[in-house]
Amino acid sequence: MLSDELFDLFRKDVVDTVEPYGWSDDEIYAYMNDAYTMFVRLIGGVPDYLTEEVCFVTATKDEQYSDLHPKILFIRQAQLDPNGEIVKVINAQDTETLHDEDFGLLRRIGMNTNKGKVKFLVVGLQDDVIRWINVPDQDYAVHLLVERLPLEDIVGGGQEFVDVKSQHHFHFLKWMKAQAYSKQDAETYNKAKADEEAAKFVAYCEQAKREKEKYKHKVRVVRYGGI
Repeated sequence: MLSDELFDLFRKDVVDTVEPYGWSDDEIYAYMNDAYTMFVRLIGGVPDYLTEEVCFVTATKDEQYSDLHPKILFIRQAQLDPNGEIVKVINAQDTETLHDEDFGLLRRIGMNTNKGKVKFLVVGLQDDVIRWINVPDQDYAVHLLVERLPLEDIVGGGQEFVDVKSQHHFHFLKWMKAQAYSKQDAETYNKAKADEEAAKFVAYCEQAKREKEKYKHKVRVVRYGGI
């Protein structure tokens, strides 16, 4: 489904097809983009391993920190490219559990300046920033497996929801209506409808998330002994 098709469905669904409209075109596309983004956020993100500007980051020689793409929600795995050596992804608070041989004698992140091959990627220090341990002794290319938000915003007609399968597009209407009925205007505001549509949308996202998690786990064949 394209964005203008969903736009037309929204107008028909809320019976807003005759001027003066209750909701402007810009408002509807803003609700649509929010629904697209919120769906992805609530299912835990879009898995990505291939998008170059998102999934490849350079650990630059003598630089303790690197910037991440702002659309990344979660890093599932990191490895050196091209040899595939694992770089462990840890939260800042988890450094207290590391052994001296892993982390060096100084465990406090801000004080650790040991140089060498990067062994850890520390998240949680600041939005869209990661810390390398060790401090890189040369440039290292690091390949990430991430969960991310959609890369492109929906701003008008003719756009595709490229990061979400087509069977989910219709259900964006639920969140769009939740936002539309929350508009502070005597002709459009309806808290009961807004709450109802929001609840239906969240419930649908929970179902989609369960399906996504099930898909991530490969089927295991159980072998039974003969009788």
